Parts: sequence; C-alpha cells; structure tokens
Amino acid sequence: MADNTDEGHLENPIITQSENPAADITPTKETETTIQKQETENMEVHHHAHDPAAPHHKKNWKSYFWEFLMLFLAVFCGFLAEYQLEHKIERDRAKELAKSFYQELRNDSLAAELRVQNRLKQEASLKYLIPYFKDSSLTNVPKIFALNFLYGVAFRSPSIFEPRTIVLEQLRNSG
Repeated sequence: MADNTDEGHLENPIITQSENPAADITPTKETETTIQKQETENMEVHHHAHDPAAPHHKKNWKSYFWEFLMLFLAVFCGFLAEYQLEHKIERDRAKELAKSFYQELRNDSLAAELRVQNRLKQEASLKYLIPYFKDSSLTNVPKIFALNFLYGVAFRSPSIFEPRTIVLEQLRNSG
C-alpha cells in the first residue's frame, strides 16, 4: 500500500499555481487607457482668444474689450515712459547749462575784477604823475616815475567790459 500512495502522489502532484492563470493577470494597456480617459474627462478647458483650429472663431464683446484695454494700457505706459525719459534728459541738460552758466559768470566776474584793478592802478599811476607835470622839473626823475608813466600813459587796455554770452544765448534759444 505504500507503493500506491507514492505512485498516487506522483500522479497527482501539488499545484501551487492557480488553475486559471488568465484571471490573475491584469491587462496594463486597458487600465492605462481608462485612467487617461478619466483624467481627460476631468481636465479644465482653457479657451484661447485665437483658436488656430477654428479660423472663424467668434469673439464676444468682453474679449474685444479686454484686448482693447490691454493695448491701450501698453501704449499709454509707453508714452509715460517716454515722457519720463524726456523729463530726465531735460533736467540733466538744465543742470549742465546751469553749471556752464555759473562758470561763465564766474569767469566774467574775474575778468571784470581784473579790469577794475587795472583801471585803478592806471588811475593811481596818473595821480602820481600829476605833481611831476605841474612842477615841470623833469631833469632828475626817479625810477618809479618812469614805471608810473609807462603804466599810466602808454599802457592802453580796453576799459569797456564785454561779458561772454554764449551760455546765455543757449538758454534763450532753448526756451
């Protein structure tokens, strides 16, 4: 009897796998497509202002209004930026002209002061010479007489002061 049990054991081996292997395997392509279909159904739809797929797509008045508003704001901001740039350039130019005008006035005042000092020296030299000419004793003259004579009589500098008006003319012409 022992032989029968061993042979029976061999004839009916133990099956560790299930009898229906097709039921245990799940098809991957079918589950992927069903998941993709569910995701596609749940997606939000975003409409573009211009749909290339629909060339005769009609727009409602709101889309025209928003497009106009965006274009208007873009152009308006461009004008504002250009205005600010011109304003900055004008301020910089005004500062530069003010500095140049200050330098010109400073140079003119220095030149006027030099002319006044030269004129005062010339007058002082002439005042020094007056007693010698009244006395008419010019036989023995000191060295300072000759210097005052040359500076007072022979030294002819234009006494009319003419200021420089280059920057002033630029300011007048620029408005």
